[in-house]
Amino acid sequence: MSPVRISVANLWTSRTADSGGTEREPLSRLGERRNSRHVHGTLTIEIAGRSVPHLGYFGPDDVCLNTWLVELCNVVNALAQPAGKYTFDEGEEGQPAFDFERVGDDVTFSIDDSLLADGAANPEWQRVRFPYQDLRASVRTLLDEIREELRREAPRAWEQWWPREARLTT
Repeated sequence: MSPVRISVANLWTSRTADSGGTEREPLSRLGERRNSRHVHGTLTIEIAGRSVPHLGYFGPDDVCLNTWLVELCNVVNALAQPAGKYTFDEGEEGQPAFDFERVGDDVTFSIDDSLLADGAANPEWQRVRFPYQDLRASVRTLLDEIREELRREAPRAWEQWWPREARLTT
């Protein structure tokens, strides 16, 4: 079993662009309104059996997949280089910074202080190590699974929604 597992559940769209999780609608409503372009849900990233905290804005089931799909692809693409580094520091709602660094065939992951907001480091998540190849495979599988669910639930809108930057170059 891979020490890195990434999955999503409970996908939904919002009635308005920035409803903050208060106006949840099923994915089948994606794209019906001009502003309903966000897909949210529960994103779980497990490393060595532990779930990464602090991923959602208004709780663990309110992760913006528009953002995270692109960021996870950016991580994998940046770490394709032997000494690659990538930090996702969005600065939203007190979120911390998520730091990834390539060390040989592995990646180290840390949750650090945000430089953009008041998000704080998590001492239990410093330099957690796992294989780069497992990360790449997990992100590729995640992209395929989300694409299939969107095709099934929102066949007319999924292509317009899919972030162009959410692609792996390796």
